[in-house]
Amino acid sequence: MDNSTISEGAGDSCPTTGGLRNDGGFSQPGFHFKDLLSHPSQNWHVLGWLACLVLLLITWIVALYIVWKHLRNYYDPEIQRHKLRVLLYPPVYATLAWFSYLRYDYSTTIMFFATLFEAFAVYNLYACLQAYLKPFREEAGTIKEGVTTKVFMLFKVNLKSKWGMHYRIITDILVFQYPIWSIIDALVSVIASVKGYYCGESYNFHGAHVYLVIINFISLSIILSALFTYLAIFHEEWQRGHIKAHGMFWCVKGPIMVIFYFGEILLSVLETAHIIKGTDGTHSSDGLAWPAAAVKNGLYVILICACMCVIMFVMIKFFGPDDNINKALNQEGRLSTWQAFVDGYLSYLPEFFYNVLCCGVDSYRLARKRMELKARKKREMYATSETTGHLLSPMAQGPIEETKVEIYPPESEVYPMPKPAHQSSHYHQL
Repeated sequence: MDNSTISEGAGDSCPTTGGLRNDGGFSQPGFHFKDLLSHPSQNWHVLGWLACLVLLLITWIVALYIVWKHLRNYYDPEIQRHKLRVLLYPPVYATLAWFSYLRYDYSTTIMFFATLFEAFAVYNLYACLQAYLKPFREEAGTIKEGVTTKVFMLFKVNLKSKWGMHYRIITDILVFQYPIWSIIDALVSVIASVKGYYCGESYNFHGAHVYLVIINFISLSIILSALFTYLAIFHEEWQRGHIKAHGMFWCVKGPIMVIFYFGEILLSVLETAHIIKGTDGTHSSDGLAWPAAAVKNGLYVILICACMCVIMFVMIKFFGPDDNINKALNQEGRLSTWQAFVDGYLSYLPEFFYNVLCCGVDSYRLARKRMELKARKKREMYATSETTGHLLSPMAQGPIEETKVEIYPPESEVYPMPKPAHQSSHYHQL
């Protein structure tokens, strides 16, 4: 039995040896740059690592350029602070993935933090869209504006008031559950890894990995449905304000969907089906046997870096400061670069937890309001039934009185018509 088979068998077992380092007996591969040109087929991992490094540098250059442009033209803090935070999502996520390529033995632990940063980017996307809608919400005031729309061209959504408290808080809950769950997911994953019950190299039901993937799939589906509905409900406002909401949405959710469905689900299925195979070390410059999980991890990181580099160029159009600059050309009050940096980044976490707390308070108010409405309806129904019952009861109707029917004579008898003159004379003669 070769080393590849031993490694793969160790990866399928659960529980494993506890610790943040991946179990399986795979040593850290060497980076033989001198042999790269002479023996490229024996150093594919070095070529992949260098390709990811080039993509990563391009991503950081583009990201820092857009961020600097925002900091120098910080006219609209309510919107630009969220754009600044979203702009760091591709380079930071790709950097963490690149480090997991360097240190495969700690790749699972490193990617916990990448997933956490991804969740914060989703939160800021939603907060940015909320900031764009704020003028329209103030314009609507307390008006109840109903709307009927279709989501995915399949599901019909009817709202009595798209500006009401009910829809806003429900959407907040559906969106905030994703970053909150990501924090819980990271904590549970770290604890399970330390205890040896994470088992991230397989879908073994004795480990936590398979259950976390299922819950992540459900959580991602919920937030996608909520945001798709959100975009459809306020379609007119996006058009009126020339807001690039759909493009902003795909800049954040597009790479998340690609990484999850293709990077995690598809590659894991290919590994489980033994389509992605390990090596026995005969074609490696250091004679190291690569398990299938390590090969999958390398492909996963390459996919992430390529996806983030592409999406960073798309963000120039949808997350750049041009619309904020044009909106504030005739306004004063531009913040300095340092003030913009503090507002955009240093106040990030306190603001996030404050908004999560406010979402919880609003959720409690909504639940209490719904309970009060239900209780009021029950009281009204009970009062109506009591009133109806009293009206139909004999005591409520009172004693039955005898009805007297009077028959009146014909009108001719009551008011006799005068007789003609000749008739009177005739009778007189008789």
